[in-house]
Amino acid sequence: MKTQLFSPFRLIIVAAVLLLTGCVLRLGYNTLDFWIPYYVSDYVSLNSSQEKSFESDLDLALAEHREKELPKIHRLISELQQDLKQPLSFNQIRGYHFKFTAIGQESATIFVPTFSRMLRSLDQTQRQQFNQKIADDIEKIRQERAVLTTKQKITKRSQALQKTAKDWLGSLTNKQRTLLTELAGYQVEMEPTFFSIRENFLTDWKALMAQPQSAAFQQELKRTVHDLLAFENPTAEQELEFYLNRRFDVMRRLNHSLSDDQRQHMQALLTDLRKDIAALIYQ
Repeated sequence: MKTQLFSPFRLIIVAAVLLLTGCVLRLGYNTLDFWIPYYVSDYVSLNSSQEKSFESDLDLALAEHREKELPKIHRLISELQQDLKQPLSFNQIRGYHFKFTAIGQESATIFVPTFSRMLRSLDQTQRQQFNQKIADDIEKIRQERAVLTTKQKITKRSQALQKTAKDWLGSLTNKQRTLLTELAGYQVEMEPTFFSIRENFLTDWKALMAQPQSAAFQQELKRTVHDLLAFENPTAEQELEFYLNRRFDVMRRLNHSLSDDQRQHMQALLTDLRKDIAALIYQ
């Protein structure tokens, strides 16, 4: 239930944390130079000069990401595979959550200068367009959730979690489906906090975009994007920590419930991912 804001950066992180598999990963990564500008165009209409500069900067950033970040992801997948040979502890699950979050933030850092130059090139009308799109995204999510009962929200979220888990494990037991429904309940319970964080993000974003020529603009953009990707906010620190601890405990219990066949299925997917990353590194 993380925010859907700032799709271009989220697209980068999707590739970075490997939510795609097999040849789809290679195809998706190799076409980021198309998909990122495509998603940017959903937020703001760039003129031809802005498009040309953005795409040129993006090509350089993608080349740097391939060289510097993909090897880190490859090593982290290898580390995870070794640890997955035994059931993971609470601290191990917690550790991998923050390791993959850090990978996403490091990946985004490479693209911050590219986006910073593009955002600084926007005129007032374009900045207003960008801000309004983010506000519309928040309101769309709010309206979609407002018509659902708590039970419907939990059911919908549980189904999404089960679909993802089934992709990784091949099948699910009744106990595992129950655990994922428990996690869905925790996420729905956190919904007011999640919306508060979205609103705080929008406030920070508008303040940032009001001073694009500030000397601190790029550094503030980096901080804002890092907080967005980690879904962090100082005003909700205690609530988020409580939620994450419950989430890690559910994932620990889920991991301990895996059968040998499920572990082998997941290991096979991770091996395929690792091989595809290696192919991308040396391509």
